[in-house]
Amino acid sequence: MPLHATHFMNAFLLAVVLILVLEKAAWSVGLVDRPNARKLHDGGVPVIGGLAIFCAFVLTVLLISGTEAPWTLLVGLAVLVGLGVVDDLVDLRAPVRLTVQVGAALLILLPGGHLVEDLGNILGSGSWELGIFALPFTLIFVVGLINAFNMLDGLDGLAGGVAASAFFWLAIGAALAGRGEEVLLLVLLFSTLGFLVFNLRHPWQARARVFMGDAGSTMLGAGIAVFIIAAATGPERLAPLPAWLFLCALPAIDTLSLIARRLLAGQSPMVSDRRHLHHLVLKAGLSERSTAAVLVLSSFALGGIGVGGALLGVPDGVMVLGLIALVGLHTWFVRHDWRVERRDGATAAEPTLPALPQARPVRKRIS
Repeated sequence: MPLHATHFMNAFLLAVVLILVLEKAAWSVGLVDRPNARKLHDGGVPVIGGLAIFCAFVLTVLLISGTEAPWTLLVGLAVLVGLGVVDDLVDLRAPVRLTVQVGAALLILLPGGHLVEDLGNILGSGSWELGIFALPFTLIFVVGLINAFNMLDGLDGLAGGVAASAFFWLAIGAALAGRGEEVLLLVLLFSTLGFLVFNLRHPWQARARVFMGDAGSTMLGAGIAVFIIAAATGPERLAPLPAWLFLCALPAIDTLSLIARRLLAGQSPMVSDRRHLHHLVLKAGLSERSTAAVLVLSSFALGGIGVGGALLGVPDGVMVLGLIALVGLHTWFVRHDWRVERRDGATAAEPTLPALPQARPVRKRIS
């Protein structure tokens, strides 16, 4: 364990050093997020955090595992990081991004054979087997979570904090199950913490110094999805998928809600808007720092519920009811916000929820 502790600190320090190095290079190559009609942060901000997290993770894993490193995972994540860097530079179209994401997910999933083949005993009448739908379900889950974390990346420290929370609880679950994946997860956690030093707002840093960019958000989303699938499959699992969904419930539910609301409004599910959960919490009166803190702590608490339920053997049906309750709570919050806006002067003819006042700082392009 002392050897591993050294590697975890190496991952953290590597991420810090890489950010300091890449931060200067970002300006010369154009990896800078500049303000526009949808990004209202102050001045340009380098978007190299995701690249630094990934490089710190890969270098540390190679130091630990050498030639026995999980190559399909590393290569698949590398594809997503490359896609994200290009997207940060030239703003790729959604179909192109989606195609590459599907390819990267298949590259990670198929060689190892990790597929969600059952959803557990969610109806009380035996395990719900997916059969021929195992591959499409798993693929949709991975690609969906990739984009959910991309959509979550809208406030300083939010996406990184939620990802760090998920990695922490997944590492706890892996250690309890004796799966041996906790080392990889803790390396990812400490690499992400190194990034958060520069992305969180704190007394010595009024705003984020770097962003993770699409390279970071998509890579972290894929990593979390893959390790959730690993935790929910195989003979050593603590519990089926429903318990582990609590670890990604916040971004997943918000993304599904957004897609549903956009479709009901006759819009493309890929259209940009300001109706994410963090936007609504901001409009309720919290500051950016407080909003990020509340959502990260909420995600951490949900992760604890998921791992606790898995460890205690809470029935799968009960865990599903808990997820349904979270969906209901989210829906109530969204509808309450809509009613308040309409009462305060929104017209009935508006096809979509009104945008937040432009005075609110929104940094990130959300696809």
